[in-house]
Amino acid sequence: MGPLVGVAAAVTLLATGSPVAAAPATPHPRAQVLAADVLFGCADMTDTASQRAMARRGVAGIVLLGSRAPRGLKADLTAVRRVAPPGRAPVVASDEEGGSVQRLGALLGDLPSAATMGGWSPARLQRTADRYARGMARLGVRMSLAPVADLRVPGSFLARYGRAFAASPAAVGRAAVAWSTGTQAAGVTPVVKHWPGHGHARDTHTATARVPSLRHLRRADLLPFQRAFDAGVEAVLVAHVRVRGLTRGNAPASQSPRALRFLRQQAGPDAVIITDSLSMAAASSARGLSPTQATVAALRAGADWAMVCTPRMGRVIDGVARRIRSGALDRARLERSALRIRDLTR
Repeated sequence: MGPLVGVAAAVTLLATGSPVAAAPATPHPRAQVLAADVLFGCADMTDTASQRAMARRGVAGIVLLGSRAPRGLKADLTAVRRVAPPGRAPVVASDEEGGSVQRLGALLGDLPSAATMGGWSPARLQRTADRYARGMARLGVRMSLAPVADLRVPGSFLARYGRAFAASPAAVGRAAVAWSTGTQAAGVTPVVKHWPGHGHARDTHTATARVPSLRHLRRADLLPFQRAFDAGVEAVLVAHVRVRGLTRGNAPASQSPRALRFLRQQAGPDAVIITDSLSMAAASSARGLSPTQATVAALRAGADWAMVCTPRMGRVIDGVARRIRSGALDRARLERSALRIRDLTR
């Protein structure tokens, strides 16, 4: 996720009234509950109707989009949580990387870009992350889709927006750990991204992307992620990139069983594997998949928490539930994913 016109454009349709809003609040059959438990929706910060609609369906998480955080955001989010089924209020997350990718800056103050902060000491990074995350927590935003652990590659998509701390794996690893540590100290969950490394990739909102081979990634791009996992980071966001030696066919890492098994070994058995938005072209339209099909592909591959930014979230929930009932999706495995998510966010 990022500055990212593709996702934001899709989500603006939520305000027009979607199948989510028309869905019943309670009760939900068991498969529908489990489907919602492993889904992450998206809505503009000002679109409280869509936020409430997803909360009523029991969607486990909502990512806030947009750049104009309303002054009443805390009260709005409190109201959203109140309409959720008992014990199933959604976790609210936002992209708070700094620079061009920062949702809450209007309320909490602007952060420099990662490229700028990459020159800071780990202690300064940790203090800044702690202070900013405390503001997030006061608003009711308890998950940050940051830090970026990708390498800065000159001329790349991320580099153009200043979204990477540094070019060196060691420097990126130090910065990612410091930022994550400060975020966690404030009671906010950091999500390290975009595994297995987006530094060499083009914009996956609009097209498929390939990064260097697994052999190359082992020597460079994967190292900051491993350092974050070793430091106790428990959530990771997976990119829609293809990797020679890791993914097969046209499936990106987010929908590749082999890639997600590799990630599980790297991150550990309790880590929560989150996809980048499955409405992005590299995961859906460029592969000829609908948002529901893209979501099913990611869950079948081994993702724990499937993020999908669509005005038809109700349709996605129903489609995942049908696959659970039919056996096309492994109910027991999804129950383990739901438990990981609850353990992470409680």
